Amino acid sequence: MKNAMKQGAIRVGLIGCGRIARVHTAAIDQLDELNLIAFCDTHKGRLEALLAGRRAAGYTCHQDLIEKESPDLVVIATPNGTHYSIAKDCLERGLHILLEKPITITDQQALDLMSAARKKGCHFFAVKQVRYNPSVRALKHAVDTGCLGRLVSAALVVRWTRPQAYFDQSDWRGTRKLDGGSLLNQGIHYVDIMQWLMGDVHTIIGHVDRFAHRIEIEDAAAGLIRFANQALGTLEFSINTWPQNLECSLAVFGETGSVKLSGSAMNEIETWIVKDMPRPVLPEGFAPYIYEGGLYQGSCPNHLFVYKDIVRVFSGSGEGYVDGAEALRSLRIVNALYESARTGRAVTLKKESR
Repeated sequence: MKNAMKQGAIRVGLIGCGRIARVHTAAIDQLDELNLIAFCDTHKGRLEALLAGRRAAGYTCHQDLIEKESPDLVVIATPNGTHYSIAKDCLERGLHILLEKPITITDQQALDLMSAARKKGCHFFAVKQVRYNPSVRALKHAVDTGCLGRLVSAALVVRWTRPQAYFDQSDWRGTRKLDGGSLLNQGIHYVDIMQWLMGDVHTIIGHVDRFAHRIEIEDAAAGLIRFANQALGTLEFSINTWPQNLECSLAVFGETGSVKLSGSAMNEIETWIVKDMPRPVLPEGFAPYIYEGGLYQGSCPNHLFVYKDIVRVFSGSGEGYVDGAEALRSLRIVNALYESARTGRAVTLKKESR
């Protein structure tokens, strides 16, 4: 029986028992400092499947879980458009939260949650697990230590596939209200990596379109970017790549270095030419999450490291974790691209403090 030997651990409630929930449970089960005490899903079948073999409570209403269990940390892994209301309910009761991507659909919703968290003294954690890819960490170190010199340009490419069956599996996928957008859902982790390495975006010009799916949202997007440091960037995103994922890459160019991360989930180093810095030897990381027997893949499931950071925060020694303010940066970029696509004009983003 799982959870039986974790007395005194941080009490965790998980809201949303879809497929990403199993990645969360696998990570939490590895840490003695965390104890999954309750699950919630409006679909009883999903709820019962995740509860099987566990000593935990089950609920079909998130408010019941919040009120009856009052967990130390609430993990929210529900459809995107429901994140805001559930997180707001948790924060109003003074509960710490961890939000899956995207943290919210709109920038204002994220700002509202950040304000609520400050008022209640709650931690607002965000899942940005791609930051823990060894390849990404190596490039981040090279950028932060100045080994690439002044950054001049970057090119983000996400050439993935999502078949129509992916959207047909759930009534919320592909909808404007609950999904929000394909770039927002499938691409935001990699937009996050681009801005984490290159810095804030100053202006963006974007285009979106729908080519191959019966959905309300886009299945392709493109953008031209001017970063606050004056570097230039391009963004190419698609879930139309036939017949399977092709690549997820980021090329970063500086005055003294050229690096390209690639692989199906930005998990490999394809090119490393950096002055006075040899190509790093990477530790073995988690492989990308595989769906539908290999038809398509997702990000590398580095959720264990997300939870290790959370444990450090609860113990009073945590630094460098991703909070709501940090996650808002990539959300603002995606929504600015959408705004540009709607208006046909370049969008300038307000400078945010780090």
